[in-house]
Amino acid sequence: MIELLIVLVIAAILASIAWPAYRSQVFRGRRSDAMSALAAISQAQERWRSDNPVYALTLAALDAHMAVSQGGHYDLSIVEGSVTAYAYTLRATVKSSSPQANDSSCQTLQMRLEAGRITYTSSSSGGANRDPDPCWVR
Repeated sequence: MIELLIVLVIAAILASIAWPAYRSQVFRGRRSDAMSALAAISQAQERWRSDNPVYALTLAALDAHMAVSQGGHYDLSIVEGSVTAYAYTLRATVKSSSPQANDSSCQTLQMRLEAGRITYTSSSSGGANRDPDPCWVR
C-alpha cells in the first residue's frame, strides 16, 4: 500500500510540473489561429489596394467571413482610424467564450503595415507586452 502511495505522489509531482508547460504549448498553438487570420486579412488588403486608392476601412469590404478567426478563438478587426493610403493596423482579440481567454499574456495581437514595413505587437491583460514580443515568437 505504501508503494502505491509513493507512486501516486511521484505521478502527482510529475503532472504538476508538466501541466503548465502543456497549457503554454496549447495557448501558443491557438495563437497561430490569429496569426494566420491576420495574414489572410493582410493579403486581402493588398488585393483591395491594387484596385483602390486606399486600403479597405472595414472587414466587410474585404470579405464578410473574416470577422472571426477560422478556429473561432479570436475576433478580428481593422483598427479604426489606422487606415490610410499606405498604412493599416489589424487586430485579433481573444474571444471571452474561447478557452484561449485563459492565455492572459497574449489577449490581443496586432499587425501594422506602414509604408511596406510590418510591425507585430501584442498586449496582455495588464497592458502592452515588452519587446521582443513574447506572443509573436517565430
